[in-house]
Amino acid sequence: MSETLLEAHGLTVRYPEGEVALKDVTFSVETPSFMAIIGPNGSGKSTLLKTALGLLRPISGSIRLLGHDSTRESAAIRRLVRYVPQRDRIELTVPIKVKDIVLMGRLLKKRPPRIASRTDKRIAHEALQRVNMDEFWDHPFNELSGGQRQRVLVARALAAEGPVLMLDEPLAGTDAESQRLIVQVLGEYHTENDVNIIMVTHDLNPIHSYVDNVLLLRRTVIGLGKPCDVMDPALLTQVYGHSARVVEYAGHRYCVTRDTGVDRHHD
Repeated sequence: MSETLLEAHGLTVRYPEGEVALKDVTFSVETPSFMAIIGPNGSGKSTLLKTALGLLRPISGSIRLLGHDSTRESAAIRRLVRYVPQRDRIELTVPIKVKDIVLMGRLLKKRPPRIASRTDKRIAHEALQRVNMDEFWDHPFNELSGGQRQRVLVARALAAEGPVLMLDEPLAGTDAESQRLIVQVLGEYHTENDVNIIMVTHDLNPIHSYVDNVLLLRRTVIGLGKPCDVMDPALLTQVYGHSARVVEYAGHRYCVTRDTGVDRHHD
């Protein structure tokens, strides 16, 4: 029997400066799911994730993750979630190694003293192997390329524990090979481990074949459904204007914009 992964009822959230970021957002997605949240710049995608995690408080309405209220049970939610933020705040001037970054995923949820066990190191190695970065185990993190750093941050989430992976623009600023690898790894990990994935992305096209549910946002819910259902010209015009068009290829629908060739909007 499935349970609810993420649900919101009448959710309204303001940015710190006072502007409304989300207004009267209501939806529900059941487990297990690989869920994508898409929409143009400023549509509230990242705000929705942060509110679900309890990092932001709504001014009205509610949002629940696996039945836990984000306002009252944020500590419980964070124990359930492995989170990859849009811009990770790792200080690149600090000489920290790749292994230490990935082991953070396991140690941060442990009680002090946080000492890596043999099992922790094995799981960290396996996570790096998934993203083809195991050879960089002892390499300084700040000497990696942008795509390599993002692969390591995804490995950190894979090495952690919890039934939900939450990723905010994990493909942004990465090279084509890193994008392909990250998408493939997430898709396989979701299927093999029955782990839920909630991913904010400015471009649905690379993950189209892996996604179960797509939430289309423009401060409120414009559409929710399977990828090909949400890639509907009428819905996309509401969000992106007439620059958006839908291309059908091999039985799937893809969103293309006039200016960039692909949907490249982001928060």
